[in-house]
Amino acid sequence: MKKYLITALALVLALLSCTKEEETNESVMVLSASISEPETKTMLGAPEEKVYQVLWQAGDRISVNGTLSEALGSGDNGKKNVDFTVGGSLSAPYKVLYPGTTSSNVITLPDNQNYVAGSFDSEAVASYGNAVKAGDKYSVRLTNFCGIIRFALKGSATLDRIELNSLGSEKLYGSFTLATDSDGFTGDFSGGTAGTLTYNCNNLTLTGTDTDTYLYIAIPAQTYSAGVEALVYQADGAFMRLKFWGSGSTLASSDLIEFESKTFAAGRTENLLAINALTAENGGEPTATPPGITVGVYNIKMAENRSGDNSAYRSMDRADVQAGLGSSIAGMGADIFGINEIGEDNMPGETHDIKAWAVAQGLSSSNYTWMMDYPNKVSRDGNVLTGYSYSGEMYYANVFVYNKTTIEVEDEGYVWLCNDEDDYWSSMKNAYEHSTGRHTAVYAKCKHKVSGNRFWFIVTHFDTYINNDDGDNLNNVKSFKTFAQHLKNEVEDLPIIAVGDLNFGPKEQDKTTDCPNYAELTSYWTDVYDKVKADGNMTDYYKTYDGTQTGSQHSYYYPFLSFTKNHPDRRLDHIIFKNSASQTVTPISYKTVRRTYVAEDDNTWCPSDHLPVVAYITFD
Repeated sequence: MKKYLITALALVLALLSCTKEEETNESVMVLSASISEPETKTMLGAPEEKVYQVLWQAGDRISVNGTLSEALGSGDNGKKNVDFTVGGSLSAPYKVLYPGTTSSNVITLPDNQNYVAGSFDSEAVASYGNAVKAGDKYSVRLTNFCGIIRFALKGSATLDRIELNSLGSEKLYGSFTLATDSDGFTGDFSGGTAGTLTYNCNNLTLTGTDTDTYLYIAIPAQTYSAGVEALVYQADGAFMRLKFWGSGSTLASSDLIEFESKTFAAGRTENLLAINALTAENGGEPTATPPGITVGVYNIKMAENRSGDNSAYRSMDRADVQAGLGSSIAGMGADIFGINEIGEDNMPGETHDIKAWAVAQGLSSSNYTWMMDYPNKVSRDGNVLTGYSYSGEMYYANVFVYNKTTIEVEDEGYVWLCNDEDDYWSSMKNAYEHSTGRHTAVYAKCKHKVSGNRFWFIVTHFDTYINNDDGDNLNNVKSFKTFAQHLKNEVEDLPIIAVGDLNFGPKEQDKTTDCPNYAELTSYWTDVYDKVKADGNMTDYYKTYDGTQTGSQHSYYYPFLSFTKNHPDRRLDHIIFKNSASQTVTPISYKTVRRTYVAEDDNTWCPSDHLPVVAYITFD
């Protein structure tokens, strides 16, 4: 960043009075205003010796003790020295605010600012000061409430907006109350509103790779303890993230901070540094973080009232189970995720509407699209069901959900997994005709809007696995590989991210013997858990509590911490991936979402017999 000074506003207030006015304590204050700051108070002028000049604009008004001045006329536009006229009964201390307001000590900054070529939005800057009498005139030196930050961007993108967030929760807009004492303003303030400050670029097209486009944003002069980030959005929703002052920085009221030029590239994260020599103080060398997505999977079918003494505590008819399932889905925070074991009563508007439960717990109803039209007409016991409506077809089905602000789905569909066929692809593609399987794989060709990277996403569910089983589940593993190879070789070679309840873990139930089906799976796929652990990014917690099945399959009671502790045999839910020849992805983190509730038996339960699994994966 480069720091320029914005000089304080210097005002001279001349009090014109007559005997009658003195007797009635009425007066007219004429404020002769002399300023030197950025060109539009109002306007930002060119810097002179690293000091930007600020010029008054026609229409500007100030106030004294909440009494508004008259507006400047066209003849005062662009001047450094102007006269303001304020009428009314005024008494010391004389508290002066710009822009003028009917409040004597409140400055209000808008939550939206607008692009102004070569300047800043005049509605977003403010200043304050205390007038004092000198002879027969009054004078005041105003202090800027805001400093100015300037971004310099190159490229050809058309910009929609910039969303500015203070990472230390400092307030960027709203009504700020200025502290006062018997002499007027003290310089302290409080108030403001937490949230995102939006800078509207109004479809501003950058001017190419050789010329910078400057954007000036006014923010309160204060210490930004954890830094600030700016998300620069194109009109299609793709954005670039700019971060600065990560270790904290104080923006003075006289500062105009100029950050180094960056070429707009959707999906990139850049640390903004000084234009001139870099120092340790402002962060060292710039960095770029690859864009990524959060991926998840969740098997929800714990609550179908399986037999057992505890069935009353896991029913989907219970409000706490519904809230827990919805909270678990919302808690994934995923850009795209799969859900296993959907039944017909889980569809929108049905008795156990899983989408409505997730929305009730905070998942955005407008941002997320639920792809649920993948009927499974074969029941768990292998009986073929009939009909093509939801009724009777949604039985242990798979669905996926995606955030349409970050993910675009270009194509989607589903195929069958095989149980007993050698010619896996032949059986898989005859979805409604064969009777050799009862589980599906739902797929989508996706585009990451932020970076433009494309990938296949698949959600699936395998048959139940029994120790050393080489039957149905193993054939699921092999047919799933066949399908992935078909996508990569016959459709389009993109990275594949697959999720699902595969019904086996890395180990057999003795916790030491390797599971052959897992070995077969990872001969083709890479397990996100294994990769994150191998890269040294797995926390000790998830090394210890590595299971994803929350409770005993016999009792379905859920003391999930003890049940998942050191149980790789119970890590049944997986996120796996396969890179393409030209594009790689890297898992950065792994976690499970552990929402619980306490039932009437005073036991802590999970809302499903599986835990949601979440990973953050970058495009390299």
